Amino acid sequence: MVIIVIILVTTFKKFRFSNISYFLMSILIFLHTLGGHYTFAQVPFEWVTDLFGFERNHFDRVAHFSVGLYAFAIVEFMCRKRLIVVRWVAYLFAIFAILSVASIYEIIEWIVAIMFSEEDSMAFLGSQGDIWDAQKDMLSDGLGAVVAVAIYHLLPPWKGRCTDRNY
Repeated sequence: MVIIVIILVTTFKKFRFSNISYFLMSILIFLHTLGGHYTFAQVPFEWVTDLFGFERNHFDRVAHFSVGLYAFAIVEFMCRKRLIVVRWVAYLFAIFAILSVASIYEIIEWIVAIMFSEEDSMAFLGSQGDIWDAQKDMLSDGLGAVVAVAIYHLLPPWKGRCTDRNY
């Protein structure tokens, strides 16, 4: 997360994202800071678990969803820099970029996990006994991306925003 903040600070004068982008990006940074403090499986999230009758702490799913919110910034960057000018192509690119990063991250997690004992691997992964944890994490990332793109699409137009008339 420190790397993301450093990149955003050092590039601020060259490219300033919208306030909405910064807000959505800050959600990920906040949630991952919280998860790093407690570990994702131990974040005090019992009220959600109790409210919905879950058997596990779903904080990691919420954090993965927040990864997908970066799709908003990806679409904004691509459109304002005119790297992609057709709206639906920019939307798909952002969603696929998030899904690609999510899958690469889960593969790296798996590689690291097989290097350690089963007990250490389970503690590292924080899967809480869910054999489909990696797939659900990637789904959460993707759903976050779809929501971010929908937010972008529903906002009123601003300068540099992709529209179908731009091509």
